[in-house]
Order: sequence, then structure tokens, then C-alpha cells
Amino acid sequence: MADRIKVFHLEDYKILRDGIRFLLSQDQDIDIIGEARNATELLDYLEKNSVDVLILDIYLDGMEDWRTPDGFEICGIVTQQYPQTKVVAHSVYDDADRVAKIMRAGAMAFVSKKSGYEELIHAIKLAYAVKRYICTETSKKLKNLNEFLSGMEDTLKAENEFFSRREKIVLELMAKGYSSKDIAKELFISEKTVETHRKNMVDKACVKNTVELMAYASSRGFLKN
Repeated sequence: MADRIKVFHLEDYKILRDGIRFLLSQDQDIDIIGEARNATELLDYLEKNSVDVLILDIYLDGMEDWRTPDGFEICGIVTQQYPQTKVVAHSVYDDADRVAKIMRAGAMAFVSKKSGYEELIHAIKLAYAVKRYICTETSKKLKNLNEFLSGMEDTLKAENEFFSRREKIVLELMAKGYSSKDIAKELFISEKTVETHRKNMVDKACVKNTVELMAYASSRGFLKN
């Protein structure tokens, strides 16, 4: 490559920032130009500097504060306000729903923290070339990778889905405030069937009730924006 790729890293754990900076510095095509531990530091930097690729940790400390944007929101802000900056999402949470959610938010690539640094370098170079990518560690668990990356589908399907397709539909309607009766009417099924779906999801998520189920589903990206 004629120009070195200017990479910025957003990650709240210093040991990970240090490790990735060292590993990426070994590649002659990459220039690590900065790092941040929170959204404020990142956005302050982007106001004054040009960044080619942002490595973005999806879940950061402090996100329990409603005023603090999560990684999905940060991704949306960056891709809308700084379209020249391509986002490579980097997270240990690599289930199909969350990967699809961050890609819909504008990420060009996703790399699981379970992957090696070679995958991260590969993703950075593809993102810089404006090519979408999901790492091998994650993609091997997906059914419709090619269709998703090509834009034919906007959701990812796991080989072993956590919630079934029908359960996800019920979950989305619950999030909109639909009662079991409303959901039954919407889906042309019985209220008893709706309640069975609710109970099955509560059991799968290992939570106590539907309130905790909704919090669980939201925190794990099972609910669409």
C-alpha cells in the first residue's frame, strides 16, 4: 500500500490497548495514531484528526450510565459524522444478533476477541478497502454469511440460534408493548402459544420474569433498533 493505514483504537482496558498497539505496529502498512478509553476521548480526537480505521470495542465500562453511548451508538455517530473513518468492531460478544446489529449500525467489519491478531489486521485492511468482513471465528457459526455481507439479508442466522425465529418475533412485539392477546391476534396464534413462547424464552435466558427477559434481550442486542 502506498499510504499507511491510520488506525485509532477505542478500548477501555489498557492491557488490551497496549497489546494490540504492539501487535499492529509490526505490520508495515498500519500506523497506530491514537487510542481512547471512552467515547468522549474518541470524538474529541476525531474532531481534529483524520482516522482511516477505528477499532471499536462494543461494550465499554460506564455504559450503565444512560448518558453514555454504547458501542452501537458510537458506531452510528462515527459512520454518520466521519464517513471516511471505517469501523472494525472488536468484541468477545460474537453472537449473530449483536454482530448483525453493529454491522447495521455502520461497522465495516467484525472481529471476535477470540480471534488472533492476524484476523484483526486482515479486517483492518479490508475495511480500509471498503470491503465488509466477519472473522472466521464468528462466521463459522453463521448460516447466511454471504447473503448478509452482500446486502441480500439484514439479519444473521446462527447455526444454533439462541431464540427461534418465532420467539424473536414475539420478543420484538413484547418490546413494542404488545400484550399476549395483541401478539396472538397479530401472529394468528393462540394466547396459550404466546405464553409458551414467553416461558421458553425466560427459561433459555435463565431469568425470573419477562421484565428481566427484556433487559437481557436488550443488553445482548437481540432487539432491533
